[in-house]
Amino acid sequence: MIPKEIDRSWSFQYENFMRKNHKAISSDEYPAQLQRAADYIQEHFAEDLSLEKLASVACYSKYHFHRLFREHYNETVNNHILRVRLEHAAYRLSTELNATMDEIATSCGFSSSQNFARTFKAQFGFPPTSVRKQPGHPIIGRSAGREKKTCDRASLDVQIRRWPSCRVACIRDIGPYRSESNNRAIDRLYRWAFTAGYVDAGAKLIGVYWNDFESTPPQDCVFDACLEVSKNAKGSGDVRIQMLPGGKVAVLHCEDEWEQIPAQRNRLSSEWLPASGYLRDKRPFFYVYFNNPHMNRRKLTIVDMCLPIKL
Repeated sequence: MIPKEIDRSWSFQYENFMRKNHKAISSDEYPAQLQRAADYIQEHFAEDLSLEKLASVACYSKYHFHRLFREHYNETVNNHILRVRLEHAAYRLSTELNATMDEIATSCGFSSSQNFARTFKAQFGFPPTSVRKQPGHPIIGRSAGREKKTCDRASLDVQIRRWPSCRVACIRDIGPYRSESNNRAIDRLYRWAFTAGYVDAGAKLIGVYWNDFESTPPQDCVFDACLEVSKNAKGSGDVRIQMLPGGKVAVLHCEDEWEQIPAQRNRLSSEWLPASGYLRDKRPFFYVYFNNPHMNRRKLTIVDMCLPIKL
């Protein structure tokens, strides 16, 4: 057994080694390192995610990583993983009506349906079975008390497209969706891109929404403001360069007042999807923006809503 004083000394030396070999990362670059770990959790939430594994993804010692993650996201690593798993499970409950409780539990990283049911109720205050038994349950994107209707697929002009992977610069904002802080993230991204000379004609502005509105506390919602950039673009500060993965998406084109956009998203994910025969993919929901609604004379937002899907 390693004496405590030696163990502490080794831990201190290892942390210094990690920092020195990663250019003594400054505090303003922490979010990019932590974002890499948070993205890894979103992509691998059903797997066994150890603190050591996630710390290595972020290039920190596990002690340093755990402390920084909690400071930045206001929750522990384990609580973050659990919340992501429950959010994915909640969405699957409402859209994959033929999937059993066991299938949903295991596909979202839970050891058993009993453990899943117990954890789900502790998080949301009601059992997972109630999501399917109660039409219009608020967790699935409808207002409480709204009657469940058979989706008229013809009423939504949804197109199935193949989205190509693209290289983007992004700034992350954590907090309520549809907030001024989301707009500030987009403004900061544009200022960075213009200053660095990374804006190309036709570059897409993309908003990536990692969470569902109803199943995630507003203060924990993650939004990435993304701008398509060329191969020579390099990130700096809180701007990170990454690949937005490609794949099949269901696209709903909307030209509406900004306040009405969330209702359209709910129709796409909660009405069209269950009736379509498709399943939602684990990739995040995103918008492709075609204008700035604040500069539109009619105050309309023009976007393509893109819902990642799989057969």
